Amino acid sequence: MATWHQKDKEEIEFRIAAINQFLEMWMRYDTLFRHAYRDKEATVEEEDEFFRLKGQLARRHQYLMEYLGKEYEKAEPITSYLSDTVTLKGMIGIHFDFYKKLRLQWHATFLRLNEALGYLLTHLELEIPLEV
Repeated sequence: MATWHQKDKEEIEFRIAAINQFLEMWMRYDTLFRHAYRDKEATVEEEDEFFRLKGQLARRHQYLMEYLGKEYEKAEPITSYLSDTVTLKGMIGIHFDFYKKLRLQWHATFLRLNEALGYLLTHLELEIPLEV
């Protein structure tokens, strides 16, 4: 087994924090999306937040895909999902089948990120450095 160093711990903690920050934005984006679809409304403030989050999510997910190693190797880009969720007002009248497709895409990314968290947390707990 490789030797555990403070540097290894800090690297894993950094990766965990990066995933958790992304997941917070990912869940907020989903909350806004589901609210618009279910309640058939979206305020100007919600649209602005949705648009801002979309840009942040695109950049941060690309970063995670490039930065994370083995722990996130099953990742798929979220660009098609983000392209399909253009505006909240556009989500209000979509067909249920399309809504369901989008929800499944969202959950697939959510699950993959949580798998990566599990991988990292196990390494942290057992003090095993990441494979390079």
